[in-house]
Amino acid sequence: MKRSLFLGLWLVGLLAAAPLALASDPDKVPAAPPGTPPAGDTPPAEDTPLGAEAKAPAPHVMRLSLRDALLKGMGGNLSLRESGYETPIAWQGRLAAEASFDRLLTAGFAVSHTETPSTNQFLGTGVTTDDTVNAQVGVTRRLRSGGSISLLYRADRLSTSNPFATVDPGYGQGLSVEASYPLLRGAGDVALADIRRAQSGVIAARAAYEAQAEATLLQIEETYWELVYADANLDARRKAQEVASELLDDANSRLDAEVGTPLDVAEATAGVQRRRSEVLAAENLRETLEDRLLSLIVPFGPVVRDAIRVIPTDRAEAGIEGLARRSDERRYIALAMQGRPELTGSRAEITSRAIDTYVARDAIRPQLDLIGRVASDGLDGAFGESLIDVASGRAVSATLGLEFSLYVGQRAARANWLAASWRQRQAALRRRELQNQIVVEVRAALRDLDTARGQFDAGRAEVAAADEGLEGERLKLEQGKSTPFRVLQKEDDRTAARTREARAAADLRVAEARLQRAVGSLAKSRNVPMGRPDCGSDCR
Repeated sequence: MKRSLFLGLWLVGLLAAAPLALASDPDKVPAAPPGTPPAGDTPPAEDTPLGAEAKAPAPHVMRLSLRDALLKGMGGNLSLRESGYETPIAWQGRLAAEASFDRLLTAGFAVSHTETPSTNQFLGTGVTTDDTVNAQVGVTRRLRSGGSISLLYRADRLSTSNPFATVDPGYGQGLSVEASYPLLRGAGDVALADIRRAQSGVIAARAAYEAQAEATLLQIEETYWELVYADANLDARRKAQEVASELLDDANSRLDAEVGTPLDVAEATAGVQRRRSEVLAAENLRETLEDRLLSLIVPFGPVVRDAIRVIPTDRAEAGIEGLARRSDERRYIALAMQGRPELTGSRAEITSRAIDTYVARDAIRPQLDLIGRVASDGLDGAFGESLIDVASGRAVSATLGLEFSLYVGQRAARANWLAASWRQRQAALRRRELQNQIVVEVRAALRDLDTARGQFDAGRAEVAAADEGLEGERLKLEQGKSTPFRVLQKEDDRTAARTREARAAADLRVAEARLQRAVGSLAKSRNVPMGRPDCGSDCR
């Protein structure tokens, strides 16, 4: 009895000390009760069956029409936003070129002390000292005709130890107007060359932005229709998997009823697995295109927080009857020659090259400038009296002359002129090559339209025939005159037909978008306004 009581007390003490021992030893972790999730894992939801995997949070669904996608791209595409700053940058260059004709204010102040040894018999062998305080201010302006004009004012205080000086200290002041005008080189509107180049740069930058916008919109539209095709392809693959699963169930039932064979079950099982892999590939393609579209219209940040599921709402086969035809080639080429922004940019480049040629040609001429100066000076012992002398014109001086300069041979100027004229010819050839490329793009887009239209019509008829073939083969299977393998073949034919129809519809839309891009009216035809960067009030 005593031994049993002692054994019971020992067991109770052991059980009470076990948690303390485990708590004191960090390496010993008590076993979790069955069904407890591992540390760090999210516990399953209440409605999740025991042992089932926890599902990822549902993605945010974004239903997009084509126009919605294009509008988002105009506001969110990073490359387009970066390109949009070129126009205000070019505009600031134009303002800087105009600023060369702004008034230039100059000012100066100087103090000087001069000691001059003298051996004059009246001054002896001493030293004559002169102290001068000088202040001057002026305004200079460059003229649009190529010359310049300046208004200068100076004020001096003179103090000397010369005993013969009549005024000491004295105040000297002067007001002068100086002007120069080119008669040969630089005469006329050559001075406006920088402004005209900058204006051409603004036009070229704007045209480049519009061309970039058209290209970006085309890329977005192509990706959108590719995503529409991916949805149709995925839907066709899933329907094929459903048919294969139904055939597998039917084959198992027929085998259980001893009217089928294990071969039918094996063929149906293989069909299910193959179509499952096709569904996985189609899902991967769709997700890839979805990411590509999102990167164009809603760029990913450093951290992707929420998953987005894009659902395109436009149908590729809707309204295809009114699309362009190859017989409209001349009209579309004429529209392209008027509307392509690249041609506007090429015209601006040719204009800029022509300005360079004009300026280089002008530089060959000699430099001959007409120089003029009129000044009024005053000197008195009082500052006010000196100023009155200046205003009254007591001491007026005038200068008129010519300045001539010329590099003998003018080799550098002639070389620059030849190089500028050749660059102008290069720009003209680039424009012709661009026009040639535009014609090729328009013709190719029209051919693609006709080809895709024919393929779509053929695909639609092929789908109808494949549907009938599949239904007929399934009836044969029910009557015992066919096998699951043959039904799966018919399903393959229908899936391929549906895929080709969807592919042709997407190609038709893409070809139409490429035609509008070749014409230069993609944004206009989609009713999408051209955007500008958000650079504040400095944008023009």
